[in-house]
Amino acid sequence: MDSREGKCVTRRGFVALLSRAGAAAGVAAAGLWSLRCRPGPIGKATGYGPGGRTMYLTRNDDFYLVAIDPSFRPGVDPSTVERAWRLDLVGLDRTAALGYRDLVSMRSVEVVKTFECIGNEVGGDLIGNANWRCVPLRDVLAPVLPDRRTGLTVMFHGLDEYYDSVSIERALDEQSFIAYSMNGEPLPAGHGFPARVLLPDLYGMKQPRWLAKIEILDTPETTGYWERRGWASEVPVKTMSRLDVPPRQSVFGGQRHTLTGVAYAGARRIQKVEVSVDGGVSWTEARLTSESLANAWALWAYEWTPPASAGYTLVCRATDETGAVQTAKARGSFPDGASGWHRVRVEVG
Repeated sequence: MDSREGKCVTRRGFVALLSRAGAAAGVAAAGLWSLRCRPGPIGKATGYGPGGRTMYLTRNDDFYLVAIDPSFRPGVDPSTVERAWRLDLVGLDRTAALGYRDLVSMRSVEVVKTFECIGNEVGGDLIGNANWRCVPLRDVLAPVLPDRRTGLTVMFHGLDEYYDSVSIERALDEQSFIAYSMNGEPLPAGHGFPARVLLPDLYGMKQPRWLAKIEILDTPETTGYWERRGWASEVPVKTMSRLDVPPRQSVFGGQRHTLTGVAYAGARRIQKVEVSVDGGVSWTEARLTSESLANAWALWAYEWTPPASAGYTLVCRATDETGAVQTAKARGSFPDGASGWHRVRVEVG
């Protein structure tokens, strides 16, 4: 286990849960808290198909898991959820509540959305893509929405005592939802059963699970759980790409190979992915092998025949729909998400 900032798992390994924030002596005083890891065979980090290629939709059992308390278990039994769970809604001057049956009977949509942990490092596995059945958050909040729609904050509280908030404007965005189903099944216990938040263009830390209460606060900003431990409060997803095949330090023959991976840019669709086989000196465009949707990753592939027996440094980079190219500047995940190009060294013999 590597306890450096946010580095929690290795590819095809088991997921490590994020334990309660901790810091080495002297670090807390500087406000530089880091996400710490605890090993736990909770599920694989990312779903891989034949040949190690990443699947477009990550299986529920393979989807990464993080938590502030690895020992937490949801207190709502699926067999009694209709009478045992309710979502409290607290407005500025009125309150309401929704039961599970109320929630699932509301107007719903299916949304393909990627979640990425803010602690994910370049090339890391703390990212997954799923099909969610959701209710628009604006519909959930409708009974308690005030007339004024500016200068307010929406705070989410989970059964695990986690909390975080966003502006009222983001909460009312047409891509903000409350989800109760994942890949055609009720939310698994680890992913927020009975209900969780889905918000556009943000890392996972802003989207609590195991929802218990949503409140509207008469303030333009608040501080969430991880923000109190030094992480940034504004955390728009940074453009990323990852090379999955071949894996790091592969050794293979000189025949034709298909390099594959994923790319993600939050609300900005992926326009293209480029691959370099010479460490970033020259670039060739790969082909996208899936849809390119807002708030969902895209899969890519690149056919490559090594010209000679030698060592090669493979690199990938993505460009979003605005034309902005993924930055080469390498940074760790603290405090607002990692950046840099993913590099894989291979030997052709």
